Amino acid sequence: MTLLRRFIDNAGPAGLLVVTVLACGLLDERILAGQNLMIVLMQAVPIIMLALGAFIVLLTGGIDLSAGISVTLASIVMASLLGDGFDLPVALLAGLATVAFIGTINGILVTAFRVPAFVATLATMSCVQGVALLLAKQGVYVLSEPSLKWLGTARLGGVPASILAAILVIAAAFLLMHHTRFGLRIYATGSDADATVLANVSTSRVLLLTYVTASCFTWLAAVTLIARTPIVTPNVGGQSLLLDAIAACVLGGTSIFGGRGTVIGVIAGSLIVSLFSNALRVVGIDPSSLDLMKGGLVIAALVCDVGITTVRAKIMKESLK
Repeated sequence: MTLLRRFIDNAGPAGLLVVTVLACGLLDERILAGQNLMIVLMQAVPIIMLALGAFIVLLTGGIDLSAGISVTLASIVMASLLGDGFDLPVALLAGLATVAFIGTINGILVTAFRVPAFVATLATMSCVQGVALLLAKQGVYVLSEPSLKWLGTARLGGVPASILAAILVIAAAFLLMHHTRFGLRIYATGSDADATVLANVSTSRVLLLTYVTASCFTWLAAVTLIARTPIVTPNVGGQSLLLDAIAACVLGGTSIFGGRGTVIGVIAGSLIVSLFSNALRVVGIDPSSLDLMKGGLVIAALVCDVGITTVRAKIMKESLK
């Protein structure tokens, strides 16, 4: 039964991805050209990274609104250190420590102080944005770090290194969520927190670790972004990337009410968002309208999610009679 449910959860997003590809092919043949599809995949990499972090938080029934601007802050921190002559490992660790600290603060607010995740992460988002803008006053950072440049531009066997790195991260996320005790506890906490507590599991600890783990994916999103562009500004990441990540999760079948979603679904959703954005650019849609259309896409997906959740609740209620 579990395997059947997982197959259904994955089949829906995969089917939607196929429909999106076919629709784009009918809209303009340039969208499915080989070179353009490679661009779509490369643009999907940071979305995938951030979406995986958003995914595990959404599974608990929470949300992290600070993730997008945390990408900005981590990018600026790493770029500033590299610009000051620090070695790459030091800069990377500083970026990771920055987002891990933010994730820890979010987790403490949600667990220890019982602040709703929406309010807690909205507050930290404002604080992080202020810090990012303060650091960004030093100006635009131009990066020339060879290893970062290699990750952003190199190809192995014709495949961009960033895509290969994303495949490794996806595999690790799949193992974490579907084959570890921690992953199962995240699902359990989102499905029924009270029952999870009765099973002698500390949901507070699970939630805290969830926000910290999600911050690691935020850091990966920042690394892939600054590897792709030699110029780091306060516009890196931000709320636009967060919107893409949440859209990817919802389109991939992750429920905003928690307890339902798969890693494969998130990947399918990320590819849909990247392809959708690319298709709009190819056909000449004004860039200022992209967020409007993506917002409409998220609203439609949320409405579907509410409908699916309602139907499932009714079916479960009927089965208990």
